[in-house]
Amino acid sequence: MKQFEARIRSNRAVAPLWRELVLSWEAERPLPGQFLTLRASPRYDPLLRRPFAFAGFSEGAEGGPPSASLLYQVRGQATALLADLAAGAWVDVLGPLGRPFPPSAPGERPLLVAGGIGLGPVLFLARELEAADARPLLVLGFRDAAAIPDIELPPGAVVCTDDGSAGERGFPSEWIARNVSPDGRARIYGCGPGPLLASLASLAAARSWASSLSAEQWMACGVGACAGCALPKADGSGFLRACAEGPVFEGSEIDWKGSAR
Repeated sequence: MKQFEARIRSNRAVAPLWRELVLSWEAERPLPGQFLTLRASPRYDPLLRRPFAFAGFSEGAEGGPPSASLLYQVRGQATALLADLAAGAWVDVLGPLGRPFPPSAPGERPLLVAGGIGLGPVLFLARELEAADARPLLVLGFRDAAAIPDIELPPGAVVCTDDGSAGERGFPSEWIARNVSPDGRARIYGCGPGPLLASLASLAAARSWASSLSAEQWMACGVGACAGCALPKADGSGFLRACAEGPVFEGSEIDWKGSAR
């Protein structure tokens, strides 16, 4: 983990209220599932830093400096300030933070699922697995065709929309239940809204598959000090902090249905 000033390389719109931010990178190499926090303004309004999951990393071509990318939605004051920053501007960054996605065990088929803004870390993982010749199955869910960002998706990615305006109609978990055989070993990797994670955890448990799920939680500090991102443990014995013990958890660790309420 390192705090430093990162230069913005690009900050482009990729869908209504969606943007892709590419930053120069001076810290250790991030892993899929990890996140950073940043301050988009030198002022203390807004006061808190904002967390963003890594959506990609590049070592830099021909000796150039490394870069890290992320996808974000313009939702409030901080992200509106961030959206106004152009290439060449500087932001205060802290990262990489958090628990990454674990590697799949030998013989496990990687099934990657993203919903909405959970796309970033799952795309990062998909590209890493493809580079290792792991050949994951990628299933992506969006509200409608307009919400699909204008970015390059890996070949063979399955797109689902709630209303059927693009790709398959329905939710990613439903598509997997219909189209992926329960035979054999698999591991579901997922990131997205709470109801999606709950459905993925249930599907994995029903088929005796492993699952590693990244929680989308509001974070105040990002380093485990405030416990504002706590999730209920599956055994009822307490809570786990998304920023410190996560954001990636094994599906059996968390009461996903309780956290999605």
